[in-house]
Amino acid sequence: MSAIRPPEEWKGRFVSTLDVLLFIREQILGGVMPEMFFGRLDVWSVAAFVHGVRFHLYCGGVEDPRYQEFGAWLRDVRNEFPSGRGWAGLYLEEAGGEHRAAIMRFLERCAEYDSLIRERAP
Repeated sequence: MSAIRPPEEWKGRFVSTLDVLLFIREQILGGVMPEMFFGRLDVWSVAAFVHGVRFHLYCGGVEDPRYQEFGAWLRDVRNEFPSGRGWAGLYLEEAGGEHRAAIMRFLERCAEYDSLIRERAP
């Protein structure tokens, strides 16, 4: 199917939306084009991708507390999830309409949150 292979330990188990986004970030930083994951270089496509993953989990009755906590952190701590336009609209506006910059900012926030959580873990 693709030369991009997810981690072996993901097979047969739940994978958080946040972990998927961190994997995608790693791939992009390694030179893979974002379009391989999102179809086109568009922040709204990324937002739709995230909604799609979340809806898939919802349909399967699977909770994703890790991503929910990330969303709460983005909204309540970072103040970067304004109602009406969400992170995608905010980041695109702040990036002057540059979709790649807005996408990378979102993925960097994912990594920042993950790092904070790992620092706090016992």
